[in-house]
Amino acid sequence: MTESTRSNLVKKEGLASLIALALLGLAAVFYPLAPVSSGPADQAQAPWIFLGLQELLRHLPVSIGGLLLPALALALLAALPWLAKRPAPALPAYTRPSWIDLAAWAVLLAWAGLTWWAF
Repeated sequence: MTESTRSNLVKKEGLASLIALALLGLAAVFYPLAPVSSGPADQAQAPWIFLGLQELLRHLPVSIGGLLLPALALALLAALPWLAKRPAPALPAYTRPSWIDLAAWAVLLAWAGLTWWAF
C-alpha cells in the first residue's frame, strides 16, 4: 500500500469514526438508558444494557456474578490480540478459529443470552 493510499484510508476511517461517534451521542441524547423493570419491585433496576449482569447477580453470589465473571470476560476479550499466535496475513483469509476465539464468542453469546433472557 502506498503512503498516499494509506493516508487517504486513515482520513476516511477517521471521518467515519467521528460520524459514528456523533450518531451514538445523538442516540444517547434522544434515547436515554432508562431503567428496565424486570422482576420484583424490591430489586435494583438498571438500564437494559446491564440486564445480563443483573441476571448473574440474581442467581450467583455478588463476588462471583458481579466481580469475578465480568472481570474474567473482560480480561479474555482484552487479551485476544496477544493470545492469537498466528501472524496477521497480508490479505484477509479464512482460517480455522482457535479455542481462544471460540471462548471469546462464547462469552459474548452468554452475555447476550443473559440480557435477552432478563429482558
